[in-house]
This record gives sequence, structure tokens and C-alpha cells, in this order.
Amino acid sequence: MEKLNNQRNSSSSLISVASRLLSSHLQQAFAVKNIDITIEQWTLLFYLWEKDGQTQRELSITSNKEKSTITRQINAMEKRGLIERQSHPVDKRNNIIVLTEKGKSIKTEALEAAGNITLNSELGVSDEDLEIFKRVLKTIICNLTK
Repeated sequence: MEKLNNQRNSSSSLISVASRLLSSHLQQAFAVKNIDITIEQWTLLFYLWEKDGQTQRELSITSNKEKSTITRQINAMEKRGLIERQSHPVDKRNNIIVLTEKGKSIKTEALEAAGNITLNSELGVSDEDLEIFKRVLKTIICNLTK
């Protein structure tokens, strides 16, 4: 029983619970604002808003997601009119993923919804603790990506 309690309070378990809760709250916030995207699509849109015109490989690297997952999401996002594939100017074997006007138009509301979720999730956490928390999470991420 003690091992179960230790695992329940482990950093990996707590990170997993927090991630699920953040995703759930964000999906609800999107629904309230009539933003018809999934959390997985939100992640890709976020990276495209930062740098539009990435290849699937670049999106896979920047979002830290498998190429097959990216392909499924791109197909769904293209059907929703959020992005389109364009031929790569140099390497015709690759496509460049670009935002459509519809994909660009939801940026402000989606970022606002995400920002509000972040603010609410950090209530009562001091700036100092938050900086330590972020530094620890970055170290964990670095350890897992080695």
C-alpha cells in the first residue's frame, strides 16, 4: 500500500493529473468560446502561430509529437479549414503546413482562453515557487528527452 501512495504522490503522477486537468479545462474554455478545435490541434496551431509554414517534420520536432500523430491532426485540421498543405519550394517530397485565414482568426481567442486557464491554475503560487517549478519541469523534460 505504501508503494501505491508513493507512486500517487510521485512527480510523474502529479504531472499527469495536472496535464489532464489543464487539458480538460482548456477544452471546456474552447467550447464556451465556440472554438472548434481539440487540444492536440491547439498544440499544433500554437506552434504554427509562432512560425507559420513549417514542414510536418519541423512540427513533429517543435511539438514533441510522433509524425503519425501529426499526420492525423493535420488531416483533421485541413478538413476543418484551419490549415492547408503547400508544396515545398525546394523539396517536392515535403509539404509546408500553412495557416488559413480561419486558422489565423481563432488565435486571439484561443490564446486568451489558454492564458486564463494558466492564470487560474497558478493562483496562490508565489512567483518564486513558480520559477522553481518551471525550472524543475524543464529539467525533467530534458532528462526524458535524452
